[in-house]
Amino acid sequence: MSSAGSQSSDGRNAPALSLLRVLGRRWFHIVIAMVVCGVLGLAVSLISTPTYQASARVFLTLDPNSDHTRTLETQAELATSTQAISDLATRLRVSESYIAAHLTATPAAAADYFTITGTSNNQKKADELVIAARDEYQALLVTYSGGGQARIDDLTAKQEALQKEANGPKDPSGAIADAANRLLDQITTAEVAQATATSMIGLAEPPSEAGKIAPKPFTNLLIAMLVGLFLAVAFVWIRYLRRPTVLDGRAAADALGAPLIVGGSGPAAPSIDTIVSAMAAVLSPTVKVVSLTAAAQGDLTSDTVAGIAASWSDDQGVVLVLDASPSSDVRAVLERLPPATSGALPRWAHEATCMARSSGGGRGHVLYNRVSPSRASRPGGLAPILADRARDVDLVLLLTPPLTDLPMTAASALQADAVVVVTSAFTRTDELAAVARDWPALSDRIVGVIHGDRGGFRPSTIAAESRAANRSSPSGSADRGRDRDRDYDRGDAEVDSTDRFARPRY
Repeated sequence: MSSAGSQSSDGRNAPALSLLRVLGRRWFHIVIAMVVCGVLGLAVSLISTPTYQASARVFLTLDPNSDHTRTLETQAELATSTQAISDLATRLRVSESYIAAHLTATPAAAADYFTITGTSNNQKKADELVIAARDEYQALLVTYSGGGQARIDDLTAKQEALQKEANGPKDPSGAIADAANRLLDQITTAEVAQATATSMIGLAEPPSEAGKIAPKPFTNLLIAMLVGLFLAVAFVWIRYLRRPTVLDGRAAADALGAPLIVGGSGPAAPSIDTIVSAMAAVLSPTVKVVSLTAAAQGDLTSDTVAGIAASWSDDQGVVLVLDASPSSDVRAVLERLPPATSGALPRWAHEATCMARSSGGGRGHVLYNRVSPSRASRPGGLAPILADRARDVDLVLLLTPPLTDLPMTAASALQADAVVVVTSAFTRTDELAAVARDWPALSDRIVGVIHGDRGGFRPSTIAAESRAANRSSPSGSADRGRDRDRDYDRGDAEVDSTDRFARPRY
């Protein structure tokens, strides 16, 4: 199942939505929903009152020239008529609603019989209900044929009373005797009707026990799990349609109209070294300032930024991280790197507004400057610091607010030479589409898309080796590095700003 592919504003066809791919991302939640519904269905089965069933067939002897279908339906309706239900309720001392809910009569489709079916909470009561319904049907046949015993008794009593007065002083004309004779004829007719009323019943079977028919734990469990499956699928699909997110890196790249450089197919999470190599492959040699922009808050972690900066500096030399993001968590991660010991760093690298660290492998340096997001979001707000410091480093990594904060992000990222966007499975497709639709200038500067799980990038192997070397290095070099790093000397763990062009608070 899939829907038709959508077309972006620049003419590209986005990949079609696939229900299976959407559900595959939430398979664990679907399984939990099925298990919960299955447990509830099983619990309901265990606490429900059991239901037993009994049935009896009543075979009829019908005239070959009669309408058998209508006759069967009429007799089945008679067995469950209002009069029958009322009489059964009185006889069994239960309510009429109970009889109506537990008694049915169904005519056969291709034979001259109908089936009386009764249910109850035990087999004995079900049998008694069927027997009583069968007998009541026979009694109603006699009653409505004119041969009821009550009618015969009433006619007999009246005939005997008239017979006593017949041919007596009160009957000089013989009228009473004639009336008594007519009543005698009616009695004879009623007795004949009584004898022949049930002649159409060829055979009335005794009840046949069907045993326990409900609840059935396995059936209820299966039905409950299927209900849970359908509800979970509907919930996941509706929620996805209300808040669509990218299914993979290719979908994110298509939405932005940029190439996917990291995060294609493959079960293994990409490493920081892979990200650095991919960025180097798409960046022009003249590019000096690269914007690392997260698609949404949390897509780009501080560990990823620190890993990219350290790995890049090992190969290129000096990397300056300009942090204009809403959070300054990157500084705390970079502080774990060894202090800078080289005297070849630019003058401003040793100022209080800048933090200098050695790279992961010790062959380069990472410099960190915190820039106010409000300054960076102004057009040209980064021009002074870039003009002063970009020429002294090999690469500037500009950290901007996520794309969810447009247009602030656009104002910051447009001051870079190239933009690399980091996406995840939580990135919304409509937010990516808004970039190409509303900010074509920003879309034109996007040179690549990095896709992966949030925090799911494997660390650089070079950084791992440097940490091992740092643990075995003499403390003397570390002391010399601390003398170079004024931030480290002060020991401030909560630094609000390291922007050289804004007075620091420490």
